[in-house]
Amino acid sequence: MIHIYSSEITSRLEYIFRLVFETILGDKTLFYNDVSLFNEQDEVRINYSGNTHAEGLQLHPHRLLFESNLQKQDIEISDWETLKIFFHTENSFLPFDLFAASFYLVTRYEEYLPGKRDRHGRFLSRSSLANQNRFVEKPLVNMWAWKMASEIEKSVPGITFRRTAFKYIPTIDIDNAWAFKHKGFFRGIAASLKDLAAGHPGRVKQRLMVLFRLRKDPFDTYDFIKDILTNAGFRPEFFILVNKKGKHDRSLSYKNRAFQKLILSLSEWGRVGIHPSYSSDKDVRQLTKEIDRLKSILGTHVKTSRQHFLKISLPKTYRRLIENSIGTDYSLGYASRPGFRASICTPFYFFDLIENKETSLLLVPFEVMDVTFTEYRNMTAYETTQKIKTLMRETAEVGGTFVSLWHNESLCDEGIWKGWRKVYTEMTNLAVDLSK
Repeated sequence: MIHIYSSEITSRLEYIFRLVFETILGDKTLFYNDVSLFNEQDEVRINYSGNTHAEGLQLHPHRLLFESNLQKQDIEISDWETLKIFFHTENSFLPFDLFAASFYLVTRYEEYLPGKRDRHGRFLSRSSLANQNRFVEKPLVNMWAWKMASEIEKSVPGITFRRTAFKYIPTIDIDNAWAFKHKGFFRGIAASLKDLAAGHPGRVKQRLMVLFRLRKDPFDTYDFIKDILTNAGFRPEFFILVNKKGKHDRSLSYKNRAFQKLILSLSEWGRVGIHPSYSSDKDVRQLTKEIDRLKSILGTHVKTSRQHFLKISLPKTYRRLIENSIGTDYSLGYASRPGFRASICTPFYFFDLIENKETSLLLVPFEVMDVTFTEYRNMTAYETTQKIKTLMRETAEVGGTFVSLWHNESLCDEGIWKGWRKVYTEMTNLAVDLSK
């Protein structure tokens, strides 16, 4: 049991102490604003105040957890052995306020502040504190937590924190279920004419071979996904786009029987969630429509989600998911680079900084995405494999959860994706080894 004293118990304070001690380190917490009652407790006591009459390990707090507004924070980065830290403090058992710093990172505080966005309205990874200070590829909050745990173990006899087990969650986004199949005669003709005009006769030939069943549709990689993941003991999370209107939304109609059959078959060996369309953030009713479409196909409630194009606008995006009874979201990661967007590799509940309260929406950050390496980083399959292995081992060292984001089409093993099935296979094999 971890006993925490503070002169003021705020929603921010309770949230981050529970996240660090209960979710990451696996111990229970109790909060006190009565010094006498706090001093009577045994086990681990954290005095999160400047009150010298409170016993235990003292940590002088930064003001962040006692504020209720949003404002630009003065941040100065330094080193604590091998770890980057900020919100420094003196005369404390830690050289910085770990809890305020962790709160700043996991709530994505900086993403609420004014700043430049990309053409899709997304927060720029290069603008982040983590990227600018070269710790975006480190699960820093987890690393801080376990470093603090070792400091507590040194100071409090008989106390031991048990490392949590590594977990791996493979996720697959299905933006386009098939390259050529089940799209209708007229749509196929229009696409063929477009390919000819663009000087791609080979694609027309490929389409005809698929339609005449002389070869498999290149995006039909579901047997490969099923074999590799089920044999490894992993159950994937699928996110299905069910909106076909607009430049960025090219799904089949949700009324398409073949598409419906595919979705139902995936739900037999994986979990199926909604992939809210690019345009859904502009129409408050669109998200509800798409969830209802998927619900009608599955015959059950839809509880999981990942934003198409990873479009997140805080807190609007997450509030809409909550309003539509979504319980878990997997969108938290950068399109443009691998790493830990919230500096954490543990699922955690979204804290709404405008309302200053913890919500019911569980956020599951992802660390790597297929198109990040090809479109944004211009990395080879070999370079990608090495980067994935490094990030996965970083996650395993702190007992975290590693989440990969792939698309069915990137496992076709042809064109720009030639050799990428091997990347996926090696990633899966390492996840198996680290899960033992």
